[in-house]
Amino acid sequence: MATIAEALNEALRHHREGALGHAEVIYRRILEVAPAEGDALNLLALLCLQTGRGDEALDLAGQATRANPGAASFHATEADAAAALGRPALEAECLGRALALAPAAAQAAGWHRRRGRALAVTGDMPAALSALRAAAALAPQDVDTLDDLAVMLIKAGLPDEAEAAFTEVLRRRPDHAGAARNLVSLWLNQAVNHLDGDRPEAAADLARRAVDRDPARRDGWARLGVALMAMNQAEPAADALRRALPLPGPVEETAEILINLGFLETRLGRFDEAAAVLERAEALEPGRAETLNHRGVLLHAQGRLADAAEVLTRAANAAPDDHRPLTNLATVLKDKGDDTGAEARYAQALALAPDDAAVRWQRSLARLLAGDFATGWQDYEWRHRTGQMPPLDPALAAIPEWRGPGGATGPIRLLLHAEQGHGDTLQFVRYAPVLQAAAHSLGLVQIGLSVQPALARLMAISLPGVTVLPPGAAVSATDWDARVSLMSLPYRLGTTLETIPAHCPYLAPPPADAWRDRLARAVPGGTRTVGLVWSGDPRPDDPVSALIDRRRSLALATLAPLAAIPDVRFVSLQKGQAAAQVGGAPFPLLDWTAALGDFADTAALLSCLDLVITVDTAVAHLAGALGRPVWVLSRVDGCWRWLRDRTDSPWYPTLRLYRQRVWGDWGPTIQQVAADLAIPPST
Repeated sequence: MATIAEALNEALRHHREGALGHAEVIYRRILEVAPAEGDALNLLALLCLQTGRGDEALDLAGQATRANPGAASFHATEADAAAALGRPALEAECLGRALALAPAAAQAAGWHRRRGRALAVTGDMPAALSALRAAAALAPQDVDTLDDLAVMLIKAGLPDEAEAAFTEVLRRRPDHAGAARNLVSLWLNQAVNHLDGDRPEAAADLARRAVDRDPARRDGWARLGVALMAMNQAEPAADALRRALPLPGPVEETAEILINLGFLETRLGRFDEAAAVLERAEALEPGRAETLNHRGVLLHAQGRLADAAEVLTRAANAAPDDHRPLTNLATVLKDKGDDTGAEARYAQALALAPDDAAVRWQRSLARLLAGDFATGWQDYEWRHRTGQMPPLDPALAAIPEWRGPGGATGPIRLLLHAEQGHGDTLQFVRYAPVLQAAAHSLGLVQIGLSVQPALARLMAISLPGVTVLPPGAAVSATDWDARVSLMSLPYRLGTTLETIPAHCPYLAPPPADAWRDRLARAVPGGTRTVGLVWSGDPRPDDPVSALIDRRRSLALATLAPLAAIPDVRFVSLQKGQAAAQVGGAPFPLLDWTAALGDFADTAALLSCLDLVITVDTAVAHLAGALGRPVWVLSRVDGCWRWLRDRTDSPWYPTLRLYRQRVWGDWGPTIQQVAADLAIPPST
């Protein structure tokens, strides 16, 4: 009669040869004779696993470990059965017992790896991570184990370690698809986190890495587009989204890409393309609030204010918890002249998002336009949180910000600094003399001024007693106790509509004898000289400003009705690309702009002219600050600083406003300018 050992060998031979039925018969005969025979129990458990009988396998494996608790391989078989039955906690427990018995076994690395994956399923991430670290330490050349560890590092919230692990996997095996896919996912998830944390530059860098490694993955291009959009890089963002569109992905993602692309096309002034893209988004998901919101923004940009208001109202109704349609609707109502309606919508938006800088910023412009300076200036301080303003120079940011009277007392060396455009600096530098006059009471022992290079010489001439920093001069916190933006001074000093410091002129030109001589030679006596500016700065790198410039600027040919005015000679003050239109001027036009090197030169020429007619650009503020007569052509959605429905300006006593009445149509406005210019100055 065969011994148990001989019977086991016979069964095992059948088992290995695939004769599972014969093997099972022998295993069971052995167990009839020796029910606690561990090897037979373990091998029969393995056979049951092979034939899909998990419950029976688990029972047999449990009997085997009880019969011989010191056999590590029996505990591993029980773990196999637990895994087959979807019981990860038991699998991890069994593998833990096996490892405790045989920590140096050849299978130990694999057991640690399996245990780590099972523990992850149970949610015990620290234990799972520990197990996978142990597996990687035992099998440092196993890239699949390292890949598992990297995945676990992501789940454990350790992205930097995970990135290093994935990178090492790909260094060893560049074709490891799982590691490549997971690394891209890691970068893209980090990109989303950085966007949520207001770090779009970091998000864009991560998304670029993702698309460089896997250019066929749509979500990489989509997230790159969103990151670039958050950085106000509209053209590159639109390009990334266009690359994403033809790649495969779910309908919801397609609609999202189209919506964002439609917004960017609007910002870039490509209204037809924007409309086509948003129509595609609407066809995919009819009535989606985001699509309606961006359609409203497009209609607003096209000057279709009634249509924009209707669509944005639908968007707000479709997403009652989203403040963005309400904010955009409020801005449309503001441009329609409905200040009360605009304020109501801004209030609704702020109730939903009280700390949203974009809402505060937009409301500030509406409130200032309506003459509500108390609310307007306060909300205007949110502008730096919108991402629309260039960041402060680090050296400037290192200087404490001056909070106005009642804050720190002297002696204070206060640096005033420019923030936005030349016109803004020209308008708000009026506060430098105001601070000089109140220096003693405010504890100011020195007032400095840092402005754009083109304005520095004019400021040095105009503001004796103010330390005007020369162009390119370094700013140091050791030289100044506090600093404040010129644009913040109305708020810091509590300016109201009634207390605007409008003592003009507050700027002075350099000597202008040479300009007077030149004009005397070129212009007959008794002829009025009128300076012209018909275009602003297009700012192609700033899409929002570029759109505004398209609305405020006009072609020189549009001023043709002025040609009929007798005894007037026009002088070009136009700089930039639009100056090329001088050659096709509809009337004689003197052009000495090549001699205008900075605003001091322009101020000298301006001081010799009888009148300046200009679109809403820096020259309007220069003329007003010099106390010269100036007529300003203001677009329908005019700048907040010109207030509502006025023809004069409390900022500049010598300024007259000519308002466009129909979006994009300057004809009637220019006819009115021509009619008024035809009236002799003496009447």
